[in-house]
Amino acid sequence: NLRSVVFEGQMDAGATPTRQLPFVLKQARGHQSRLELTLGDQTALQIYNGKAGWKVRPFTNRTEVETMTSAELEQAAAAAEDDLDGPLVDAAQKGYKVALVGTSLVKGHAAYQLKVTAKNGNVRNLWLDGQSFVTLRIDGAPRTLDGRKHPVSVYYSDHHAEKGLTFAHEQETVVEHSKAAPTKLLISKVKINEPIDPAAFQKPDLPDAAPVGKAQ
Repeated sequence: NLRSVVFEGQMDAGATPTRQLPFVLKQARGHQSRLELTLGDQTALQIYNGKAGWKVRPFTNRTEVETMTSAELEQAAAAAEDDLDGPLVDAAQKGYKVALVGTSLVKGHAAYQLKVTAKNGNVRNLWLDGQSFVTLRIDGAPRTLDGRKHPVSVYYSDHHAEKGLTFAHEQETVVEHSKAAPTKLLISKVKINEPIDPAAFQKPDLPDAAPVGKAQ
């Protein structure tokens, strides 16, 4: 029974030129997530507890705890919608409808394209490898850039088994129809069902306008 996952690795920081920074992503049941991105002695945070969300952005000289905007909350909720498992596990119990669209190529791999419709009517497409059935691509949460929403595709590769569960150790996020460069996330360590302090998913206890140190 999957209760929590912690990923550690390197991810693109979105700077130009591209720079990869160490990250820790903690996820737990209840649509909870905490992302820690470290640069030197500073750590940026992005936290969502299933209802509310907060961020700390010391890299941009913002040293206070900020509440997520409505657009950021919408994006966080969409990203956490499947609650650890992905959209295909217990799809019927979640109220999802899954339909086979057809076959296509994903970066040279033959894949089955599936259409997943959530209870609220939101539709995502998902591509499974035609032989191993691991996920190769999925529609991500749309990004709002320049006042317009852009579709997002997330590509998965370098799959490995961890305690009987298969995880992609490389993810590439592409914002369609934009000048934004793809961002990569490389996972070096996966921890399954390790205890996570519930406080990790609440508003950070940081003094306003104070320097942000490395997260615990």
